[in-house]
Amino acid sequence: MPLKKEIGLLLGIGIAAAVIFGPLWWRPAVPCVAGDMLARAQSRVPDELKDIYLDAQKMQFGLGSAAIGGWDSLGDALVVGGQAWLRTTHADSPNYFATVANRYFQSNGFLYLPPARASDLSRRFEHSTSLQELWDSLAGQYPEGVMFSGYVRLAPLRLIAMARPAIDRHPVRQNAPRYYTRPMESAPEAWTYVAGLAISRSSTERRDRAWLSSMLTTRDGNNRPGTGLAHALWLKSAPADFQSPPAHANVKAVGRLVSEAINVIEGEIRLYPLTRLSDCHDAAQIR
Repeated sequence: MPLKKEIGLLLGIGIAAAVIFGPLWWRPAVPCVAGDMLARAQSRVPDELKDIYLDAQKMQFGLGSAAIGGWDSLGDALVVGGQAWLRTTHADSPNYFATVANRYFQSNGFLYLPPARASDLSRRFEHSTSLQELWDSLAGQYPEGVMFSGYVRLAPLRLIAMARPAIDRHPVRQNAPRYYTRPMESAPEAWTYVAGLAISRSSTERRDRAWLSSMLTTRDGNNRPGTGLAHALWLKSAPADFQSPPAHANVKAVGRLVSEAINVIEGEIRLYPLTRLSDCHDAAQIR
């Protein structure tokens, strides 16, 4: 390869990595931030990200927005077990609003944990706890924020998902009905795999946490001390192995949990406080 061409390629990869993961001061620590959370909240796809693909096998778990098969399919997504799960929002697709999964995906904003990151912190549920109570408890313990994942049984289950791709520059928070056009789905009780984020409301108001507060794409209007976001895989039955990722055949749907009136009945989540991380593995590829 000619030297000039080789230097150009390396420069291009370096620029893409900088756009995706940002300068060191931008990296929030435990999670890796792929894309631009502010752009995600504003329903934009920056030009620098249009040809960038992420590899779910280089993530332990994560949540945010993802597209499989083109940006017109961008929707609420969850990564676990080396697969990105989402409801495709491409209205002309035969799979419209179906739950699909793939190793590679695109995103204008995704929060994930590197595979090597371990945690000895957990929360086991032995009595009914509402999601809002969970946000408040975690925010009190980890005001700077904490990521979590694991299997929990919910009663009831209330799930919504984007049915229209948020790529038209109408901010999601101010225009939620534009994107969440399908009715909420519910069940009296259900097992789920959840990936989420909890943080104190006081922290979301800080300028250096603007990217984090932009993850919370809807307004809930309450003044409780904690707030959060959880994406979930709705499972057909209890997992056969609580230590393994969800089996593909056991996944019924994916979406965002609606916190009102949801109670966690049993299960366990692993906790990952948002602390500075020295090495964040690159899951991006240029295609």
